[in-house]
Amino acid sequence: MSPPSYTPLELSKLKDYKALVFDCYGTLIDWETGIHTALAPLFAAAGRPTDRGTVIGAFAAVEPALQARFPTMRYPDVLALAYTTIHADLHGPPPPSSSSPSPGEVERQARAFADAVETWPPFPDTVAALQTLQRRFKLAILSNIDRATIARTRRHMEGPGGFAFDGVYTAEEVGAYKPAPEMLTFALERLKTEFGIESGEVLVTAQSVFHDIVPARGRGLGTAWINRAGAVTGKPEVGEEGQAMFVFPTLGAMAEAVETAYA
Repeated sequence: MSPPSYTPLELSKLKDYKALVFDCYGTLIDWETGIHTALAPLFAAAGRPTDRGTVIGAFAAVEPALQARFPTMRYPDVLALAYTTIHADLHGPPPPSSSSPSPGEVERQARAFADAVETWPPFPDTVAALQTLQRRFKLAILSNIDRATIARTRRHMEGPGGFAFDGVYTAEEVGAYKPAPEMLTFALERLKTEFGIESGEVLVTAQSVFHDIVPARGRGLGTAWINRAGAVTGKPEVGEEGQAMFVFPTLGAMAEAVETAYA
């Protein structure tokens, strides 16, 4: 599906906003490639298909349920538990004579999977787009992550050209995971307190319709959906179509649209 094109008048509405609130993993960071690279060997060892759709789909079927069950669990621990859950689903408990990894080895692999988040790279357009967007907006992250991991992830995006996020808000601070309303409430309150930015001046910018776009639209906020080609997750479900005010194929395309609006 081709991304919509916008008239100059439609693009001018981007100038109504003073802050962009980004999802991080999936929008700025190539989350799906990191997940697929780490989990595909599990599927190969079990004789299962290793394509992105199968592997990412299996992870997406497990992760939200764990987040709902353990809303205060740090995200690396959620990832490790997701890994062991998927391993058990694929391989079952290893019998005593099995050559499968021992429970201790599975736990080690699960922890390595969780720790790998900080190595996942930004999308190729992310850093340049953020540098451009910072000229027009305050930029904040609202992420289902912990403080220590996001600090390490930020090193991939900040630094070049003096760029830095104005705010970073995490599930660890809130004690909930998106799409729980507490997450967005926390970010909006911080933007108001720290920068005097009202909710009507916030544009939620994300790849996941379920986690970010739908909750934001439910509160009357502006929304920009980064509909990256090839993404397995994040697509709208039935009844969620048309939730985003703007749709762009990449963050770079959004940055170009903003510059057009200000030209």
